[in-house]
Amino acid sequence: MAIDNKNNTSMDMPARKIQAERIRILYRQANSVLLGNILIASLLTVGLYNLTDDILTLYWLAVVVAFTLFRFVLARLYIQDQNDDDKVIVWGYIFAATTFVSGSLWGVTAILFLQIHNNIIMLFMLMTLTGIMVGSAASLSNFAWSYYAFAIPTSFPFALALMLEGSIEFTVLGSMLLVFLILQLVLARKSQNSIDESIALRNANTDLIMRLDSKIVHAESASAAKTRFLAAASHDLRQPMHAMGLFLDILQVKNKDPEQSEIIAKIRKSSQALGGLLGSLLDISKLDAGIVTIEKKAFSVKSLFDGLASEFIPVAKEKGISIRFVTSSLYIDSDRQAVERILRNLISNAIRYTDQGRVLVGCRRRSDSVVVSVYDTGIGIDPEKRDIIFEEFQQLNNHNRDRSKGLGLGLSIVKRLANLLGAGISLDSVPGRGSVFSIELPGCDSADITNWNFAELENHDDLAGRQILLIEDEVEIRQAISFLLNSWGCEVVGLTCRDDVKAELLASYQPDLILADYRLPNYETGVDVIRAIYDYYQIDDIPAIIITGDTDPERIKQAKQSGFQILHKPVSGIELYSLLNSVFQSK
Repeated sequence: MAIDNKNNTSMDMPARKIQAERIRILYRQANSVLLGNILIASLLTVGLYNLTDDILTLYWLAVVVAFTLFRFVLARLYIQDQNDDDKVIVWGYIFAATTFVSGSLWGVTAILFLQIHNNIIMLFMLMTLTGIMVGSAASLSNFAWSYYAFAIPTSFPFALALMLEGSIEFTVLGSMLLVFLILQLVLARKSQNSIDESIALRNANTDLIMRLDSKIVHAESASAAKTRFLAAASHDLRQPMHAMGLFLDILQVKNKDPEQSEIIAKIRKSSQALGGLLGSLLDISKLDAGIVTIEKKAFSVKSLFDGLASEFIPVAKEKGISIRFVTSSLYIDSDRQAVERILRNLISNAIRYTDQGRVLVGCRRRSDSVVVSVYDTGIGIDPEKRDIIFEEFQQLNNHNRDRSKGLGLGLSIVKRLANLLGAGISLDSVPGRGSVFSIELPGCDSADITNWNFAELENHDDLAGRQILLIEDEVEIRQAISFLLNSWGCEVVGLTCRDDVKAELLASYQPDLILADYRLPNYETGVDVIRAIYDYYQIDDIPAIIITGDTDPERIKQAKQSGFQILHKPVSGIELYSLLNSVFQSK
């Protein structure tokens, strides 16, 4: 029995909430109901007084108005308890009690003023009382007990007075009024049931929305946690990768043994593969951070394909498949770097999942657009898996998690970049026969092409004698960068934190460029130290480059907002060399 009582209680709780909501609706309509009560009572009094000259009608009106004003006061007091379901239910029965008194005041008119043989008075009162019963049903049936408490005392005395008159005609009329009363009570109950269903449905929808919001918050929290985890892991991995790459550059410069050069080349290949995986994590983080900017310029499909061909033909040849780029005279108006990144991922996937046959890259015109497609004769994609392949860390036919096949981020990057470009991505695939990935980009006329001259940059390659101020707290990386810069003829001074600025720098020393790691000990950043250096020398025009291994979107944003040039670890010697030349050329 105890279990049954517990179950009944749990079943009663939603019903109580629905009842409380019904009463809230009742009180929201209370002001209009009470005002209508005063207005109709005034009209009835005017009519009866004109027909009977009975001063009692005025007293009756005074009582009705006084009691209605009292009900106004109660409605105001209810407001302070309207958020407590238990108290609201109590207020519902208070409302029903006051409607009973109000109904009784209307019903007493049959005793005080009804003159059976005066057809005008009888008809006037019959129309008034039945009309007020019908009118009040719409507002009082939210809580059926309040309608019962009003309708029964309003109409029953009138029906009883008609039936007691004695004639068959009035008996029938009184009986009809009673039947009408019963019908109104039944309709009020049905109306309350409909309102209950509406309230329950609304509450169910509200619960669904709240659960959906909770799921969205949970998903966003999980996504943010994932991004923070990847950022932390990527940063910690990038530090040794960055140092290893720099030491390999130094080793390659100093090594003269062909056999060791082959070993260095293999180590570099492994390092580059790992760097590529970390680069994919960085691309995802940069796109999530919203710091990837699109700069649309016109470029030729031929120049795009020529660059990709030189990169992927050796890769395809090494795997034993053929790859063909069908050149074209078409031109594209978009961000070349982003388009190239998209195609690089698509072509890389096509080669990775094609064991025999070929890969074909081509394009065609479609109205004002250019559709670039990558065809392969690989394993194909099942229809039910075509949506999930664009999600992060999704790979097909890689159950052993072979890292040579990447992390499953390529198509996720493709989707993000395509959305950023406003370009459409389509997929057509037959399992076991191959796939076609296509991207539709805006076309343009060849006259829109801007010819850029890089000759001056390429010729400006002398770094000898440049004073480089290096800010790096990790010893291995500081040594590697220093060795590399020294090999180019630069003179390097190293700092580890902001306190070193005054302790280590001489006022007479004037650096040509500052090279700073972003994340430093004690929550300092490279930006903090650069600004301390500017304050120390009372100048702010020393070129500065930030090197960061962070992939946390917030940290990337902060670094970007500093206004300094950004390099992402691992940084190759060629990349650093080119950027230094570029900075000194533009200075």
